[in-house]
Amino acid sequence: MNYLRWPVLIGALLISSFTLAQVPVVTLGPDFTEPGDGWDKLMQLKNGNTIYLHFGKKEGLVVNLYNAKHELTATDTVHTQLWNAADLESTEIDGIFEIAGQPVIFLQQLVKYNPVMYRLVLDGETGKLLREDKLGELPTIQHRSVFVEDNLATHDIFVEKDLESDYYAIAMFTGAPIQKNDSVRERIQVLHFSPSHEIIHRSWFYLTDSSYSYFSYINMAVKGKENVYLGTVGFNAKRKDGDAGAKVLFSTLSADSGTFAHQVLDYTAGYGNVGGEINVVGTQVRMLLYVPSRQKEGTSGIIMNTFSETTGKLKKHVLLSFPELSRNVQQNLNYKEDYKGTPQRLLLNEDGSSTLLMESLSFFKQGNTQINKLHTNLGDIGISLLDTAGWESTTMAVSKYQVITGICEPFQLQRRSKSEWVFRNKIAALNTNTWLSYDYIPGSDVSFVLFNDYLQYLDTGGQDKVRKPLKFAVDANFVCYRFYKGKMERLYLFGMPEVTKGYACMMGAADYNAKTQQYATVLISRKGLEKKANIAWIRF
Repeated sequence: MNYLRWPVLIGALLISSFTLAQVPVVTLGPDFTEPGDGWDKLMQLKNGNTIYLHFGKKEGLVVNLYNAKHELTATDTVHTQLWNAADLESTEIDGIFEIAGQPVIFLQQLVKYNPVMYRLVLDGETGKLLREDKLGELPTIQHRSVFVEDNLATHDIFVEKDLESDYYAIAMFTGAPIQKNDSVRERIQVLHFSPSHEIIHRSWFYLTDSSYSYFSYINMAVKGKENVYLGTVGFNAKRKDGDAGAKVLFSTLSADSGTFAHQVLDYTAGYGNVGGEINVVGTQVRMLLYVPSRQKEGTSGIIMNTFSETTGKLKKHVLLSFPELSRNVQQNLNYKEDYKGTPQRLLLNEDGSSTLLMESLSFFKQGNTQINKLHTNLGDIGISLLDTAGWESTTMAVSKYQVITGICEPFQLQRRSKSEWVFRNKIAALNTNTWLSYDYIPGSDVSFVLFNDYLQYLDTGGQDKVRKPLKFAVDANFVCYRFYKGKMERLYLFGMPEVTKGYACMMGAADYNAKTQQYATVLISRKGLEKKANIAWIRF
């Protein structure tokens, strides 16, 4: 086992005034070969073990288990009877969580064009498969989509786990056009599970007055065994009498009721293409909405909604603005206008304060095939710490420029935090999504921002006029920015990169344990033409 415990190199090897306790400490596991094409994920378990999952097109699902001393103790290939591990291109991962001390993987796979949800439960001590279950199935995806005024009827399966307990829920949305003999009350089903994987609630989601026939999924959250919260946009394919158009709904399934109670947000009349995240911490229940079309009116298009924990009633909604963040980017990143970032994740605190992670996104088309035609530029980072009223208390901004093949949607960091992933690209060279975007490590006094970038742009602070976006992992170098008392400093956690030597980390594979303040990721080190991989544990 290799250990890195020297003070981190900063800029041109200048020693900062920070105390040693504020310098991240890195531990490397044993060397292994760079992972092949597929997808990778780390989990830091409560028992001290770290589990490393590799979903490979050729290998299937390979599990590596490291003990609390970061020693490799077990390697196993998972053999399943229900989920077809050889058909990775028809698979998406909808969540990986630790439940009752065991890694639990929720997989969705197309079987004869029907989406089917599977659950794999692994042993937290050995990594071996304990059980495999089929949880549900949707009708075929071979139908014309219902798309009205920027709202798409959702035809998909989703899973969310409570942040504070091991209760979780699965929502199955049927979004195919309603046929003559279809029951409009049996198109969306929600299953609420206990930590022992027993169903404690099974409920159909519908409106008793049938005011809306179709629904677009926004997000879902679970509060123990008590409540499941679901955010949707309700709309109709054809206007009905008195129909005010699409509206956002916040719905609550409580333990003492078999049906959902709905709160229609009237101020959202006519909203389309709505993204969002529901966050529940303690007694705080929030739903952050992002409506890009509202940015055209000179606003952020980001709305914070606060609800009653018990009734699900809307208590207030606030249209967020970011004047301090805009002044930050104008002063430090040479912006001529306000910062217009896309929300990527909301971190909510028990006292009602929060942290909003944002990223500048822009889209373009290039190429003639569907595989590589659409692209997304992942630009500068904007982070706002908000007080209980939604006003900025602290802001952070970092210059960054990356590009991925495909469309990066809002709240991508929220989905990545629960390991949601789709094998989108059949060309391995284009499947670089796991290396891009960024991670944020919060702290009471010191905070950190982590990402991969080109070496030449790190030396110019991102102000190079001919700057090009990072496209390929082989060119990347991992960088950490530390924010302390209003100052920002750059750290190289694995040593100073050079032209022929570099270090890149799989952002999509990473896992952060807030209790231990330890971040785990897959590190790829290169020296000349030689490359090797290690699990890196970073203690902040």
